[in-house]
Amino acid sequence: MSIVKAIKAEFFKFYFDVKRYMFNYIVGLISTAIFLSGLYWAVNALFMQTGQAVAFVGLLLWLFASSALSNATNHLSEERYLGTLERISVTKTLLIHILIARNVVHCLFTLTQSIVVGGILYVVFKPDLGYMLSSWKVSLMAVVIGILIVVTLYAFGFFIASLGMILKRVGAITSILEYLILFFSGIVVPWSSMPAPLRTFSNILPMTWGIKALDSLLNGSDFRWSFAGLIIYTVVITIISTRTFRYATMLVKKKGEYAFY
Repeated sequence: MSIVKAIKAEFFKFYFDVKRYMFNYIVGLISTAIFLSGLYWAVNALFMQTGQAVAFVGLLLWLFASSALSNATNHLSEERYLGTLERISVTKTLLIHILIARNVVHCLFTLTQSIVVGGILYVVFKPDLGYMLSSWKVSLMAVVIGILIVVTLYAFGFFIASLGMILKRVGAITSILEYLILFFSGIVVPWSSMPAPLRTFSNILPMTWGIKALDSLLNGSDFRWSFAGLIIYTVVITIISTRTFRYATMLVKKKGEYAFY
């Protein structure tokens, strides 16, 4: 129940933040729509007609990457800067649960943002989503794949937060990883068109297995192996990230650097 209360608290906190800075959020939404519109228009020529849905959905899922990879780290830095991290650590709710609650709220906001931007892109470019919408089973599997991709991104964000607990400033990592995902996970450049070394490298990126599964699903081919790879990747990175975060927390406490900014 403690994590539910934390989610409620973060929801109200975020709601009043959006209400107060509504203009800034609207401008951010417009800039995101412009960026993705230009990017989709530029890369659409790289895909066959059957690949338009993969590029379209992949770009919308990539919107989660920025916040998912950096949210936990940014929240830790903010609490350190305000000097409230130690206070939070002694509350009944575990620190990791508080960060999860904040991620849930931000994830819902990003979902709303992706729906709005996706609607704009669909009206402007009219991508071929016929096969994805042809059957409820295909649509459901696409949703499941999308959810697993988002979970993977947020899990990876906790791994980066673990580094942030120890190294303090790791913001550059999220920027690099965000664009590595964009260009080398099969969203912008089709995975099959990459040189062999890049294909091997891309397999360790958070979105690659999900994009491969989505590509196979929407092209009507066998997606079971890539979907199994996505599940394994999600489970493994979630276990590694949570354990690494707990270890990093204990380590900085032992060193007396828990609240160092």
